[in-house]
Amino acid sequence: MKIKKIIPVTVLVGFLGSGKTTLLNNILSQKHGLKIACIVNDFSELNIDATLVKQSEDKLIQMSNGCICCTLREDLLNGLRDLSKREDIDYIVVESTGIGEPMPIAQTFYMQDLPDLVRLDTIVTVLDSNSFWNQYQRVDMIEDDTGNIVESQLANLLIDQIEFSNVLVLNKIDIANPKDVDSLESFVKNLNPNAKIIRTSNAQLDYREILDTNLYDYEKGIMAPKWQDEWTKSSSETEEYGFNNIIFRSDKVYSKRKFTNMLNNWPDNVLRAKGIITFENYEAAFLSFAGTQITLEEVKINRKVKNFVTEIVFIGIKVTNESINSLMQSIEI
Repeated sequence: MKIKKIIPVTVLVGFLGSGKTTLLNNILSQKHGLKIACIVNDFSELNIDATLVKQSEDKLIQMSNGCICCTLREDLLNGLRDLSKREDIDYIVVESTGIGEPMPIAQTFYMQDLPDLVRLDTIVTVLDSNSFWNQYQRVDMIEDDTGNIVESQLANLLIDQIEFSNVLVLNKIDIANPKDVDSLESFVKNLNPNAKIIRTSNAQLDYREILDTNLYDYEKGIMAPKWQDEWTKSSSETEEYGFNNIIFRSDKVYSKRKFTNMLNNWPDNVLRAKGIITFENYEAAFLSFAGTQITLEEVKINRKVKNFVTEIVFIGIKVTNESINSLMQSIEI
């Protein structure tokens, strides 16, 4: 009787727009000889990241409208179980949403029959070296589950992502202030002295740095501070930090000139935006806003397939339909 191999898994975490999808695509494009399956999690109902992953559909599982560290944990468990039974797969990479915490994701690998099917190999946290300190210092006022207005500090989420990780990727060093990168490296070394630290531009690194490393230690994992607390944690990251998302769809076209001017008045509470925007003459572009960086890449769309030509997900803290509609109306032709 043939014994089924236990499948190793690498988990990618990191704040919104840090470069997780770019890293995943870089890994998939390398000559490693592995048959890799991917699980891509998006906080929004619209899973833009999954559409950007360069992987065949039969080896790609999308998990949308929630986070695999809390509301979609059961989906992650079932997805890993299903993939582990396939003969044409010998490695799995999981990309978490930008607000995911690695510890509760790791706990999934201890649940039910998963230890006999898959092995958590490496937890990788991707950090945006260019905007990290702005994110770290951010404080918002949100309503807690009792209705009281309380402070919400992104620093707590960023620290959680750094502390429970095996590899820390300091990304976007090509556009970051070198002093900020040095400070960030010193900071993460103090928080997680055992982690491997890699500096990257455009998330370029050798796949051997994060695949099949055997860096995750199951015994040390359960000894980590807060491990027991995470099992019984009642609130999600959405509730804890006030995150939400708005999906904007429209069949209108927009002014490039007005769009450029609008960037100077970008809403402070919108931390991430991604999707398709269509300008004059039905010229479409993929929009990506992350940290302080906004990019537009030309794409071709088929108007016969879709009944709208602009589709963008805005992620942030207390983002409203009214504010997004007003924002997009300001750049109409």
